[in-house]
Amino acid sequence: MLWYKGWLETRFRVLFMFLYAIFPIPLITLTAHAVAPRFDPSLVEMKGMVGYFALFYSIVPLMLAGAGIKTQADFRPQKGLHGSIYFTLSLPVSRLRLLVTRAGLGMAEAAVVLTIAPFAIWIMLPPLRVHTTALELFEYWLALSVCASAFYFLGVLLSTFLDDLWQNWVSLFGIVFLYGLSSRFPGTPVNILWAMGAASPLFTHTFPWASMSFALGVAAILLSAALKVVETREY
Repeated sequence: MLWYKGWLETRFRVLFMFLYAIFPIPLITLTAHAVAPRFDPSLVEMKGMVGYFALFYSIVPLMLAGAGIKTQADFRPQKGLHGSIYFTLSLPVSRLRLLVTRAGLGMAEAAVVLTIAPFAIWIMLPPLRVHTTALELFEYWLALSVCASAFYFLGVLLSTFLDDLWQNWVSLFGIVFLYGLSSRFPGTPVNILWAMGAASPLFTHTFPWASMSFALGVAAILLSAALKVVETREY
């Protein structure tokens, strides 16, 4: 029941993020062909473009981050608590189960939406098709989803004490800050965005294991912190 309840509360947000993920495909493709009919970027340029795409798609997990035990579906700031929160709290399940179920559903939704990313890059970067196999596209999606889990669970943690509007703004600021900070740590496991772009399986033909492990570690810490907040907070 909790999974179905969570789906009913997030289905329109999932649809919106599908449209968001598809949006750059026709825009960039048409622009590239209009500017240069024989669009042929270099390897360095393609790495940079994939890095920007990764930054663009990192918004998806933030917008789909599980709302913990909150159930309001709008993006307006709330005064006090939404009435449906009390209904959720009255269900005969623990707060741990409420949080894990909502967070698990949101992560699954984010992974499904992110399946658009490999196809988008394959369509928008024709030169990359020559050097990329279907298996490597799948590996790219897997690496992207795992690395994005750090952003996702940042949103989960923020959702435990911020309303939707502030949660999204603070999360976006965190991504921009991380993007600026990543330039100071090129080629290191800490640089998750680097692993989602230039160091992804599209170019290295192998998984960025160190960065993926770091992202999962960060995600576990953030989930533990979110659970602590939910268990100790008085509603």
